[in-house]
Formats: sequence, C-alpha cells, structure tokens
Amino acid sequence: MISRFIALILLVALVPLFFILMAGSLLFQGRPLFFAQERVGFQFANFTLYKFRSMKQNHSGKRITAPDDNRITTWGRVLRFLKLDELPQLLNILKGEMVFVGPRPEVPEYVNAEQFRFLNNVWPGLSDFASILLRDESRILREIGGLDAYRELLPLKCTLADYYVQRKGYLTDLKIVVYTVLSIIFPRMINKSFLIPQLKNDLPQLAGFIEKYCL
Repeated sequence: MISRFIALILLVALVPLFFILMAGSLLFQGRPLFFAQERVGFQFANFTLYKFRSMKQNHSGKRITAPDDNRITTWGRVLRFLKLDELPQLLNILKGEMVFVGPRPEVPEYVNAEQFRFLNNVWPGLSDFASILLRDESRILREIGGLDAYRELLPLKCTLADYYVQRKGYLTDLKIVVYTVLSIIFPRMINKSFLIPQLKNDLPQLAGFIEKYCL
C-alpha cells in the first residue's frame, strides 16, 4: 500500500524532528513520552493508536478536553496546536492500521455498527473533512455543553465520513491533504473560504450547525 511506503519515507526523514520532540517532552514534562489508546479501525478491528503525550501523567477525568483543560501541559499545548502530537501515528500507517486520509479513529465506547458502517469501506486516517472543519473541536464541545456533548457531535462526524466515502479518490485526498496543511497556518481562512461553502452546498442538512459553531 502506497500509504505505508510514504509513512516509511517520512519516518526516516523525520527522525531528527522526532528526537527534538522527544527531547522537548523529556525536558518539559518527563516520561512517558508517548500516549497509547485503543481505537476502532477498518472493519471494526481494534488497534492501539500512538501520540506524543500532551497531558499530565496519570491524569483522570473526561476523554474529551477543553482548550483550558488543566490536564494539558504547556508543552502539550504547543504539540496540539501544531498537530505534532499526531506524528507517531505514522507508525500506525506503517503497520497498516491507518492511512493518511480517512475518518479519524474513535474509541470503542463511541462506536456502533450503524453510524460507523463506513469502516467497512475505508481505513481511519490522520485527517478528513471533519478534522479540518472541527479543528477547534474542544471549543465547539464547550459551546454545545451538556454531560456528553461529544455524542451530539458524532452524527455530524459520521455524516462527513460517509460524504468522504462517496467522493473518495486521489483528487479528494489531495484536497484534504492541502487543506490540512494550510489549516495549521490559516484555519479560519481554509474553512470559511473553501471547505464550509462546499459542505453547505453538498450537505445542506449541516448548514445550521456549521453556521452556529464553525464560522
């Protein structure tokens, strides 16, 4: 699979960056360097997802974090803002558990066969339409409110995953890769000028949510 080959090249090329990030993690927050969590993958097979740790060791509480969550370390905020905490998922891609473009993998407790039927057709990925649109997801969850606001967000994520499956192809994947890279620098511009108009046109049922939380 081409994704695994590209992941191998990137892992080799990014070795210096990995050492820098590992050194920073050791210096600013100590061990462990990595965070591992069970997620649901292709055809509902569970796998272990890897990230650079961005929260305090032995933290407890909600799985979903807010921007001002005191469990996130200062170093972790930097990693999250630049999406560098996701880099270890290149290992997941190399192992064939993920791809570069596809719906983000969920923890088992949020997955059901009906909503997540798209997992029969695509592997989970590093980025997709939902992760770009909801880049400020923790703020959106805080505005939605409630004890389990994330469950209210799941149907939208699944709709966007189905939307991706229907349009899956090299051009769509390339568009998502470009949007993902540019959204790190210009998140509002990418959403407001490109992605949101497309989604409001193709998925009018999401227009109300988008206008309320994503503009």
